[in-house]
Amino acid sequence: MKALTTLLLILFSSVAVAQEYKIVQINTEWNSKNKVALPYKIENAPTVYALLEDQPENLQKQIQAVPIIILFKDNKPLRQWAADLSFKLNVDIEEIAYAIRENKQAYFRARSN
Repeated sequence: MKALTTLLLILFSSVAVAQEYKIVQINTEWNSKNKVALPYKIENAPTVYALLEDQPENLQKQIQAVPIIILFKDNKPLRQWAADLSFKLNVDIEEIAYAIRENKQAYFRARSN
């Protein structure tokens, strides 16, 4: 019985932790000089770079400023950072990491209540 309980706890904890985060940066070719240098991963979330010109037209119409960084969790947008009028995005990598950690903590607090 003790082994079964331990196994169930391990399975539950792995499912609870299996949240998929992804960081997507979208920019345009003409603004590539203002691309934000992101590491390959932030808090184990992979980073992806995409050109706005390569995106579907409905997505192109939704983006008002480039570059833009969007944090996704389970394929749903969670947070975003967009450039100002200078077409430069001033975001610290630690700010993105903090957003991921904060969301994970909120998730675990909600699960423990």
